[in-house]
Amino acid sequence: MARRVLSPKARAALSLALTLAGCRHSEQTQAEAVAASASAATASSASSYASDARESHFESELKRARSRWESKPSLGDCTAGLHEKADLELCQAAQKAVTAIELDLDAPPERALPLLAEGALAMTRLSQRARYLSLAELAKKRLQTDGSVLPVPSATTRAPLARRNLRDHAQRGTFELSDGPVSRLMGQSVHLERDLVRNIGAYLEYAPLPNRRAAFETVKHLRDEHPQWPLITQLLREAALLESDADLKQKLQEFSARGLPPGGKPGQSPDSK
Repeated sequence: MARRVLSPKARAALSLALTLAGCRHSEQTQAEAVAASASAATASSASSYASDARESHFESELKRARSRWESKPSLGDCTAGLHEKADLELCQAAQKAVTAIELDLDAPPERALPLLAEGALAMTRLSQRARYLSLAELAKKRLQTDGSVLPVPSATTRAPLARRNLRDHAQRGTFELSDGPVSRLMGQSVHLERDLVRNIGAYLEYAPLPNRRAAFETVKHLRDEHPQWPLITQLLREAALLESDADLKQKLQEFSARGLPPGGKPGQSPDSK
């Protein structure tokens, strides 16, 4: 079959069409490249901003921690309220851990995290024991008070008197819980426990990624040593929300879920950020 020969005018028109199509394709490719570059630049800028914000928050948390330690409450004399050998050992271990932290407030993460972990573990053990002893002491005092013989009130005065007795018991209980060496020790140890856990949280939430990973391993160890620890569970959940690294975020979510009570969530920590 003979080939159809295009006229010079047709060949010129075809050449022009091909040239224009090539130009449009080139322009589209360049536009796509510019858009991709702009998107990458935006993502890089956002990542840089997030990194700067995290670093700034980390520095402010470290300054806050140092300030809190400089004005922290003292555990005082353990023998003032504790008498059993095991209880005294708990208090002495907590005091020793606090002293070690105070002597190295500017320690790098590889030293700071073990010190903070040891202090937090010693403090939560002491605070739980002090809470138990304080409540036991209060219950004993109430039993002694309730055991006394009181006149039987008449029917007309019984209801107002009952309300007054309940109010008096509540006021007396509040006073007794805030008074005495054991109760003071409980308050001080709870205060220090929260500070220590929050200090660990500064590394877990805001430090550079290698330090956040190290802090996660530290928190895992704490939970293994003391499984029922609401402050640690809350810390893990907050850290999971803030985490930008996909792998660490997943680990935080999975590990924090192990500490949730059946059918519920732990309450918000009073010191949550």
